[in-house]
Parts: sequence; C-alpha cells; structure tokens
Amino acid sequence: MNNIEKKNIAIKITIYGSIIDLLLGISKIIVGIFFFSQALIIDGIHSLSDIITDVFVIIVSKYSHDHPDDKHPYGHARFETVGTVIIGLLLIIVAVFLVKDNLDLYFSNVPASLPQWPTILIAIISIISKEWIYHKTVAVGKKIDSQLIIANAWHSRSDAFSSILVLISLIFSMLGYANMDILMAIIVSVLIGKIGWDFVWKSIVELVDTGLKKDELVEIKKIIMSIHGVKGFHHLRSRQMANKTFLDVNIEVSPKISVSEGHEIAAWVSEKLIQLLPHVHDVTVHTDIESEKIERESHVSEKESEIKLLPLRDKIEQIVKSFLNASEFDLIEEIYIHYLKGKIHLNIFIKKDTDFSSIESKLKKSDHFEKISFFTRLNQ
Repeated sequence: MNNIEKKNIAIKITIYGSIIDLLLGISKIIVGIFFFSQALIIDGIHSLSDIITDVFVIIVSKYSHDHPDDKHPYGHARFETVGTVIIGLLLIIVAVFLVKDNLDLYFSNVPASLPQWPTILIAIISIISKEWIYHKTVAVGKKIDSQLIIANAWHSRSDAFSSILVLISLIFSMLGYANMDILMAIIVSVLIGKIGWDFVWKSIVELVDTGLKKDELVEIKKIIMSIHGVKGFHHLRSRQMANKTFLDVNIEVSPKISVSEGHEIAAWVSEKLIQLLPHVHDVTVHTDIESEKIERESHVSEKESEIKLLPLRDKIEQIVKSFLNASEFDLIEEIYIHYLKGKIHLNIFIKKDTDFSSIESKLKKSDHFEKISFFTRLNQ
C-alpha cells in the first residue's frame, strides 16, 4: 500500500468520525438545553471539540507524508507536532472556562432543574456511536500503520468515557440528586483539560528532542551488538517526530577491515533497527575504529586538549617520496594506510620479485610511521 492509498484511507475514516462528532455534539447541546442537563451540554461541547482534532488529522494526513524537500530534509512530521500543541492549548482554555462557569452555577443559590429522560437516550446513543467509531478507526490505524490515526481513535473513545460519566450523573439526578449533574459537568470539563494537557506535553517532549526511554534503548543496544563485526558503539542518540524515531549512532569496527566492509556493517545495523523496531523510521550510522573511542575519551574537552589530526594520503605519499628516489617509488603498487591509536601504520604492496630492503631501510628512518609492512600480490 503506497502513501497515497494510506492517505486516502486515513482521511476517509476521519471524515466519518467528524460527521458523527458533529451530529452528536449538536444533539447533546440541544437536548441538554431543553431537558435540563448541564453535564450533557458540556459533553456536547466535548464532541464538537473533537471535530477540530478530526480536521487537524485530515490536514496532517494530507501533508505530513510528503517527501522531504530542500527546506525540510527530515520531512514534514513536525507540522503535526506543532498543530497538536495548538489543539491541546485550545482544549485547555475551553476546559478552564467550562469549569469556572459550572463552579459558579454550583455555588449559586439558583435551584437546579432535574434532567428528563431524553437526556439518557442521547447519552446512550453517544456511547454506542463513539465506541463503534473507535473500533473502526483503530482497525484503519493498524492497517496503515499510523500512530496518528490510532491516537485519534483513543481521543474518540475518551468522548465515550465522558458520556458514560454523564449517563451516571443523569441517573443520579433523576433520583433527586440534582447537583450531581453539575458536579459531573465539572469532572467532564477537567477530563477535556487533561486530554489537552496530554497533547501539549507529549508534543513539547518531542519538540525538545527528548530521547527514548531506558527500556527502549536497551532493545536498540541489543540489536546493534548482534550484528557481526560490531565491536562496540557510542554516542547513541534518538529523537522523535510524530511517533517516528530517528537514531544516530557511532559503531566501532576493527581497524584492519576495508572501508567497504565497514560500510556494509553500518548498513546492516541501520536495516536491522528499522526492520525489528517499527517505530524507528531512519538511522544514521557513523563508523569508527575501536581505538578511536579511547583516543577521543582521553581528551577532557576541546579547550584543554584538541584531538590531533594525522596526515591524509596526499601528505603521506609526499613523505614516502621524500625518502625514496623515483625508481624506488615506481616499485610501489599500492599503499594501505591504517590509523591506530593515534599512529600511522603502512602496508606497502610492491611489485613481485622486488628487493625492497633498500626501500624499507630508508622509510624506517622516518619518524612519521609507527609500523611499515611490505607485501607482494600472489596473483601477479
């Protein structure tokens, strides 16, 4: 299933949910007004607030799956996070005003009117409808592997839970406990505020790039170390974007393997993490040699001691040339350079049946190299 199909399915189920929220919200408010249930009115406002979330989900589903571009190299998932903060703040503001109004009503001397039977009917319809759309939405979320859709399903279910509380309050109110309706309205308002706070807090945690929990990191570490050729790792970092995890890690490999082998080991680390952990979306793997970690950790800070940079190939070849004459240098076919514990080791391949004793004696006069080994190719 491609991104376009996933996008269409997500939008379709969310539109169904928003239609139900609209019908329920209007019905609850009207019935609550005419049949004297403050709790049902508040629950209706809760249902209408769900439409804002539904519209947001539709917009995000349409744009958040767009491919990365020049301005957004990590994709557009953070748009979802910012939008969630805005929705959460709106829900908190609504909840504060609803709690204030109902507290004023509770402590006033105005006698409360008893709710009538139609309020119970609309509360039952709300519970059944919201539970039905919850199960449908969760099924779609699992099908297209969308945490956003699954989260929205649970948001719908919170409306069903609040309707259950309203139903209980209506029953008690009809038995003569009139103030129970207002008290339940306050509880439902607090529930709305709690949902808003959860949205805001989760999004803030994501926006400040909070890392994964310890138990999640333990699983990641096990997978990294299970890859053959990985000798260790360090600088494991994680960040989250709209329920997707992005990882950075430095793996340590033997200093005696080729660059291509190190690259392949890194590719295996990345692929296995993405394959075994569904929430991991992207992994950046840096390849270091075993001794490099030790060398770096020996420096307390950049100000106290800077890491010594060793010469690269062009400079090393110039040094080798400076100790040899032209004919001697022409006998060299390839130079393999190894940087081990801050020292340079050279593996020099020379032409077959060549007396390299003079070359060896000259190069070993240099104090640039820790070790020099000579080899010839057997298939020449």
